[in-house]
Amino acid sequence: MSPFVNIHTHNNHIGNKEFIEIINIDVDDSVNVDVPFLYSLGLHPWNVETKEFMASWFHALGNSNLKAIGECGLDRVHGSDLEKQKYFFIRQIEISEQYHKPMIIHSVKTYSDIISIRKETKAKMPWIIHGFQGNEQICIQLLRHNDIYLSLGEVLFKNAARATQLLKLISQERLFFETDVSERSIVEVYEKAALLSGRSLDELRSDIFNNFVKIFGKI
Repeated sequence: MSPFVNIHTHNNHIGNKEFIEIINIDVDDSVNVDVPFLYSLGLHPWNVETKEFMASWFHALGNSNLKAIGECGLDRVHGSDLEKQKYFFIRQIEISEQYHKPMIIHSVKTYSDIISIRKETKAKMPWIIHGFQGNEQICIQLLRHNDIYLSLGEVLFKNAARATQLLKLISQERLFFETDVSERSIVEVYEKAALLSGRSLDELRSDIFNNFVKIFGKI
């Protein structure tokens, strides 16, 4: 049976072969990038004023456990100057493209900006919009672009009506699930998605795992 894939989490729950998790690490001089688990590394838009950018990258990029760049992105609500956020976001896109690493993207009220930047940079690597809670129109706009995937988490529990609609709109080939900062287990997330979508748990596990392998290869 396919493992549960948690595409984005800040909590380390590894140790069980039934799970695949990508643990988020924020860029920091003091971070240990020689870690024994799968992870993503990025400069969060909340931290562009306080964190150094490049110090941890070069060593980390040689680690096979580094699977994605991020989370990074744009945030109009909690982030600092948007132009500065865009500058660092584009720098991370360049790293993603150069080193062939997918991106895990944080976007709050910036979906149109994300789409514009993808067009402007002509990025080719897969982008996973994490914690997606946008409406139907935004969902459709994002999915018009090849290699943009949407990851659902808290929306499944906070807004069942919207989550049900999103599960109808997002094809099985473009979907991921996550726990982000929640202490909720990824199994609970899958179970909730199965309940709202009317699909079986085993089917969801198989589809999401196939998406993971398509983007990241076999682990």
